[in-house]
Amino acid sequence: MKLTNKLKSIPGVWLAVLAIGVALGGFFIGDGIYRAMSGRTVTVKGLAERDVVADTAVWNIKINGVGGDLAVLQSEIDSDITEIHNFLTGAGFAESDIQNLRVQVRDKYAGYSDAELKSQNNDGRYVIDTGVMVRSHNVELVDAVSRRMGELVRRGITVTEDYSGPIYIFNGLNDIKISMIEQATKNATSAGEQFAKDADAKLGKIKSANQGVFSIEARDPTDSWSSNERQAINKKVRVVATITFYLK
Repeated sequence: MKLTNKLKSIPGVWLAVLAIGVALGGFFIGDGIYRAMSGRTVTVKGLAERDVVADTAVWNIKINGVGGDLAVLQSEIDSDITEIHNFLTGAGFAESDIQNLRVQVRDKYAGYSDAELKSQNNDGRYVIDTGVMVRSHNVELVDAVSRRMGELVRRGITVTEDYSGPIYIFNGLNDIKISMIEQATKNATSAGEQFAKDADAKLGKIKSANQGVFSIEARDPTDSWSSNERQAINKKVRVVATITFYLK
């Protein structure tokens, strides 16, 4: 009864202040508990992988010739280029798939004086580097024909030392990015749920997430040659999602 009389004697404005204080006190207590709980986190990774097939092939067939007469040498190179075109079209490529590479001419004796040139053998003075580029979406045809390079050699065509075969490109990454990120996120969430279960907790909201970088590698690396992703038709796309969850 005395407490009731004392409360009645407190002006209304002070009762309102008292009520607000009580409410704020409860809020800060609750917020403190939340902050203490939210300090518990777990960081997990989720991997997504997908096998893909290259959709474009680029194949540079590089040749060179050596001689002392530049005009004669160029004529021989032109004949070799024609032979390569015939070989490729006969194998099933369209002319639109074939493009000549630029011609590079090297003079071994460039900068020599006339006196020095007289003492040199002019037969191998000039070197011409050139070739043919094949660009095709028929990667299986490129792969099959590129294994027949011995036929060009038997025709007397000199393939340069830096010949490395076709490269194979996958252009469909944008078409699979979203679904792969979803899969990586799902796998990360599953890992987080398992961790929370083992820790006798529950998985809360996401605190932070990092998508990671998409990587493309050879699907079946068996040696130093095939482990080069650029030389592999069959590839594997990978992405790792790193997610930090609150535990509750």
